[in-house]
Amino acid sequence: MLQKLKNLSHLLPMSVTFKHLFKPPITLQYPEQRQQLKQRYRCLQRLDVKKCISCGNCARACPNGAIKMKVVGIEEKKVKDKVVKKEKKHPEIYLGRCMFCGLCVDACPVKALTWRNDVLELAEYTREELFYPWWKLAGYEVEPAKEGGSGQ
Repeated sequence: MLQKLKNLSHLLPMSVTFKHLFKPPITLQYPEQRQQLKQRYRCLQRLDVKKCISCGNCARACPNGAIKMKVVGIEEKKVKDKVVKKEKKHPEIYLGRCMFCGLCVDACPVKALTWRNDVLELAEYTREELFYPWWKLAGYEVEPAKEGGSGQ
């Protein structure tokens, strides 16, 4: 009796195979067909330069130190009869260190740093290409001119 059960031990694994045999394939032909990403997929950060208030919360919240703040200009504001100058800083991210935890996005008080879910390929040929300066996070092709004291 025990010998007969040993001979039939392959039927259970074969039942799994037969169950999946008649289902449609789940493989995508990658370059032509792209997977639909979920709305909350964490892939690459997006920076809205107009909302950014240069607080640096994103850099302080990053556990790996992947975010550094870079001075991009000086903002001048007139308060009563004084002119107050403030450095305008934007985050720069090194994706080689980023673990995509989302703490930087959660720490932003004005939601200037958000997630993009339209980019799937983050592979690069060199490590230097994994560095995303603020203007690349904002969606610019080249770095814009320095922001001077515009009195905004």
